[in-house]
Amino acid sequence: MYGARIRELRKRRGWTMKQLGQRLELAESTISGYENEIRRPDMDALLRFAELFDVTVDYLLGREGVAPDVPTPTPPQPETLRERATPYYAAIWDGKIESLTEEEAAHLRNSLEMFRLWQANRRPSDAE
Repeated sequence: MYGARIRELRKRRGWTMKQLGQRLELAESTISGYENEIRRPDMDALLRFAELFDVTVDYLLGREGVAPDVPTPTPPQPETLRERATPYYAAIWDGKIESLTEEEAAHLRNSLEMFRLWQANRRPSDAE
């Protein structure tokens, strides 16, 4: 029973036997032995599995029938990342990056907008 439980918990997290072994500092062959019930984990190993998977030793041994839900990790949404990001303003002059304050960045943005409007409204004869 413990082998099937370890395999189930490992797969629910999307881990390979090698990845699980690395987390517990065990060889991949040891994990395979436990999952196939060729080897029996000692008490220390059972406790480490239980702690890692956030289950009880009784669950691993088949004495409890239900494992706790393992939430599927969801990547943060782009808008969430954007909300958390600290704004950083910079400009490049002569190949060097120069940090700007928020006020300086707003001024440059406004100036650029005005320049682009001016340029768009110029007559072709003004360009010469």
